[in-house]
Amino acid sequence: MRMLAKLFSAALVALALVSPARAAPGFAAEGEMFELVVRAEADRTLLFLAERDSNAPVEGATLDIEIAGPTVWSGRAAPAGAGIYAVDWRAGASPANLTAVVQSMGRDDLILIEGLRVEAPPAAPVQAAAPSLADWRVLVGGGAGLLLVAFGVGMRLCRNRAAPLALALILAPSLAFAHAGHDHGGATVGEALPPARAVAMTKESQFLLGIRTFRVEAREAADSVRLAGRVVPDPAGYARLQPSQSGRVLADPDIPIPHPGQRVKRGQAVAVLAPTLNAVDLAEQRAALYETETQIARTERQLSRWERIGDAVARKEVDDARGELERLRKKREQLAGTALGREVLTAPIDGVVTDSHLVPGEMLAPERTAVEIVDPERLRIEAVLHDLGLADRVVGGSAVSRQLPGRVFPLALVGLGGRIDPADQGLHLLFSVREGAGALKLGLPVDVWAETGAATLRVGVPLEAVLDAGGAPAVFVKTGPEAFERRPVRLGRMVGDWAEVAAGLEPGERVVVQGMAQLAAVR
Repeated sequence: MRMLAKLFSAALVALALVSPARAAPGFAAEGEMFELVVRAEADRTLLFLAERDSNAPVEGATLDIEIAGPTVWSGRAAPAGAGIYAVDWRAGASPANLTAVVQSMGRDDLILIEGLRVEAPPAAPVQAAAPSLADWRVLVGGGAGLLLVAFGVGMRLCRNRAAPLALALILAPSLAFAHAGHDHGGATVGEALPPARAVAMTKESQFLLGIRTFRVEAREAADSVRLAGRVVPDPAGYARLQPSQSGRVLADPDIPIPHPGQRVKRGQAVAVLAPTLNAVDLAEQRAALYETETQIARTERQLSRWERIGDAVARKEVDDARGELERLRKKREQLAGTALGREVLTAPIDGVVTDSHLVPGEMLAPERTAVEIVDPERLRIEAVLHDLGLADRVVGGSAVSRQLPGRVFPLALVGLGGRIDPADQGLHLLFSVREGAGALKLGLPVDVWAETGAATLRVGVPLEAVLDAGGAPAVFVKTGPEAFERRPVRLGRMVGDWAEVAAGLEPGERVVVQGMAQLAAVR
């Protein structure tokens, strides 16, 4: 037990050592288009400039600074990083007022910050600042080391019945810290929403972690319904090659067997087969070939004799003999090239080989598909609709797939099925892919958001901005240049990629759409 107490104390010390350092917030103000955060250092003053609505760092801007205090200072800030600028002025104990004229890509803004001094002002909603990149490395390394120590102690104590208790005592602090602040509450319609939780993060950390925001407003969005779908070929861009008769696949070095993913051109030979016939059929084909060759020889001799005679033979008879000779030659070529020779399969379209069932020496029946070819730019998507009342309202849509995260494929409606499919009892809708079809694969399952009209959302937020806070929806709202709130919300309709917020958010507020996980980790 004494050993366990020592390990428990060591675990607490390790957790304290890997805790990220706190960074003091700066002096901040917002203009009409930009926001500015000023932080005084020992030898210079740093200015962090960001877009007010998106929180993206502003690079390549011109900042003309004028500072009025015990002494007057003016000058132009020099770039010091992505969205970071520096001036040589040093703050003192006496407060000063800073005026910044910002010019960036044809936009002008005026920002005023009052009361600049060495000490950072107290910020009411501040709880903690986000760790920097170096802090995260220390935190992850220390946590991993602590887990390794716990695992080693557990292995050494595995012969003792107290081993599970020892592991629980060692891991208890980290589990408690990981659980602190986790919200399990939710709100139903008619109930008051839980209180918001304030979070502070320095502008430098926001730039480092890529925090981005979006200004929410009332929004017109396309009303849609979710359908199950899959990628199917366009009949004009799809081909199946089948032999005309039973044959054996040949290994021809001049015509190699194609592999899936290989591009082929129209008319390109992709396979060679040797037709197989029984003894009776083979004898009949050979007899027909011999007879044809005899007729060709007889006609050639007759035509040669008539040409030597000259005008003694009517011109019409000579032309008829030449036509008959050409017909017999084609017949011989067909008999020798298919029934008794080789059958060459050629690609009827330009495209990519999606499947090949060719093995040298294998027998292929006429009904078996040897090669499949598809044009990857001419794919379609088939979806199943079970609500027939919406069939006439579908005008288009978009498709997404879990196997292609982050990709959205706009769709155009091609047509509706004329009957109910007996297999799935649904009406089949066919869409064409307006752009990006090359990234899809034949047979890929997709979710189709079929547009059925327009809807007006009171406050529309992107679905990516909504996070799960203990089973209840919440969003991070930016309340200041370095201040955020994790605010529970009540959601209304889901329309496509948008969610309607029925309570908890007002038009004009800015929600975080990138970096929610980093903000949620701040304690």
